[in-house]
Amino acid sequence: MKRTTLFWASMLIGPLILASYWRGVNAVDDPLVYWGDVPASMQSFIVPWMFVAAAGYLLMWHRFFFAWSEAEVASLHWPWASDDGRGVQRLAGLYAAFLLASLFWIDLTRLYLEGPSDVGAVTVIVVLWVAGLASVGFGVLVWPSRDRLVGARWALAGCVMLSIQCTWWDAVYWVASFGW
Repeated sequence: MKRTTLFWASMLIGPLILASYWRGVNAVDDPLVYWGDVPASMQSFIVPWMFVAAAGYLLMWHRFFFAWSEAEVASLHWPWASDDGRGVQRLAGLYAAFLLASLFWIDLTRLYLEGPSDVGAVTVIVVLWVAGLASVGFGVLVWPSRDRLVGARWALAGCVMLSIQCTWWDAVYWVASFGW
């Protein structure tokens, strides 16, 4: 897979994610229902983190698709492995997990709200954990390059910013507080 294919996939799926949020918010009478039992005081704390996460996503996205060459992205590898030139494929797997989970969580949550069930709850939780773990995965993939690639520490900072939202606030805190 070429990095340009991955870039265009992210450019296609990104707006679809935003459209799914718009559709999800407009599909219910009160969009605050998506917060479940998360206290209003925490909602006002979490919402700014969504913007921090978006900025972090753009920091790493810029490195993956604009700042680094195809060969540099291909050199990305896990900390326990050596460079085998399959960094783009690893990145594609993380993007697929992250973007697809992000695309479906709000609709799955709406379906759960319309007809609560154990299967629906587990599905929403799994999707949020997939997105959260993928966001951590971006950072794990970038970690070995932090001293080798120009700007890798910026990409790593972006991964941390994204992971705080997707892993901590969404997969852990929101899931624990939702009130299933």
